[in-house]
Formats: sequence, structure tokens, C-alpha cells
Amino acid sequence: MRPAGYADLPATARTHVEFLPVGLFPSLGTGFVRRWHRTYLDSRHGVGYVVTDPTTPHDDVVGFLLGTTDQAAHMAALFADRRALAALSAAGAGALVRRPGLARQLSSRAVPWARQIAQRRSGQPAPATGPADNPQVAVMVAVAVQPQWRGSGIGAELVRRFVEDARCAGAAEAELVTPVGSAGATGFYERLGWELGPCWRTRDGDQLQAYRQRLDADD
Repeated sequence: MRPAGYADLPATARTHVEFLPVGLFPSLGTGFVRRWHRTYLDSRHGVGYVVTDPTTPHDDVVGFLLGTTDQAAHMAALFADRRALAALSAAGAGALVRRPGLARQLSSRAVPWARQIAQRRSGQPAPATGPADNPQVAVMVAVAVQPQWRGSGIGAELVRRFVEDARCAGAAEAELVTPVGSAGATGFYERLGWELGPCWRTRDGDQLQAYRQRLDADD
């Protein structure tokens, strides 16, 4: 295992699209996902790790994890970064040219994102989502392991590394969301001791389950 680098992005994007296909971003294809993954490597609040197979000629990536040690700070920095947003927009536009049927799906999500971006740039505070003294929350955005390597402990080690780094960065708790059913990993996270959170259905009809873990207590 090692920190993810830019050279790993094609592999992490392919793995994400193939094995984590739920949601809008994977449906936009590997080009967009690759640019989206890069925002985590560029962020001081982002984390990324890959596990590679040293027996292959190019140390092929067999698993990866991306996340943030402070989700609120990461998103605030992303919304303030015009260059990153422009690159994401260009990647999204290119994906829509190749997948015109996704235009309507994207437009339903573009309005709230546009409002948030305009609000951040105008200097207005973001809508309140809880108490002003909300704790620092780390979010595990994506973790995937190639099928032939599942059961080897790679996934558990990636999650352990994320939890350790999030705790060291000052996060009070960590969160993640996974699909319910064969596309998700609810049993995996429950075996690792993550606590059940809310469960809901997306606009696309996918059922998602949230999990959380306290980081300011002994595990």
C-alpha cells in the first residue's frame, strides 16, 4: 500500500466505474471520474491510497481508497477553486457529448451545485446543516478491490489506514455511504464495526446505507 499519485488515476477511475457504478459520476465515464479523483489528490484535506501487485510488470493497482479527513473544508476549498471546477465542468461536458442521454439526469443535479458555488463565491454562508460547533467529519468517498483480491484483507487494511489518518488529522468521526445489495458492501463495514446510519433511496432508485465511526474513542 502507498499514497495514490496522478499516475494511478487511470487505474482508480477504471476500477471505480467498473465496480462502483452507482450514482451519476461513474455514469459519466472514466475520463470524468479520473478528473474527479484528482480533486482529492490536489486537496490538503484529501487522502488517497492504492494497493499494487508487485508481481506484475507495472505494479498494477488492485485496490484503492479515496476520501477526506475534513469533508466540510474539502468541499469549501473545491467550490472556491475556479480552475478545478472548470476542469470538472469540461470533463462533464465531454462525457455528455458521448452520452447525450445523461443530460436530463445531470441537469436535475446541476441546479443545487450551481447555487452552492454562487453562494460560496458571493461570500454568503452555506445553509446550516446542524449546530455551529459541528465536529470535524472525515468521509470515505470510494473504496474498491479487484474481485480476485477480495477476501485477502486489502479492503480492511485500506479502511484501517483511512481511519488512522483521519484521526491523526483531528476528525472526530468518519462517515461513508454504500449501496444496499450486491453492488454494495454493507456486510463488510458491519464486520469492521461501523455503526448503522440513515438509509434512503436516490432519485435513480438506488438504496443507500450510511455508516459512521467515532474516532475520539478507543476502537
